[in-house]
Amino acid sequence: MKEIVVYSSPTCPDCHALKEYLRAKGIKFTDRDIMDERWRNELEQKYGRLATPTIVIGSRVFVGFRENLKDIEEALK
Repeated sequence: MKEIVVYSSPTCPDCHALKEYLRAKGIKFTDRDIMDERWRNELEQKYGRLATPTIVIGSRVFVGFRENLKDIEEALK
């Protein structure tokens, strides 16, 4: 299975929704809370943004959850 990384923040409703969605589907992921400076720096340096949620599925990157749900589901296959 592809590695899945979620960059999130504790005050982001879409971050909570995305993580709940992944858990409900039994999909394992790594959560990187951008309140931690190392994950915030990694997100900005690797992907040029600080928007949450940012979801990395293999080599694909999505910013936002609900508006990208169809593409996220496709990438998870």
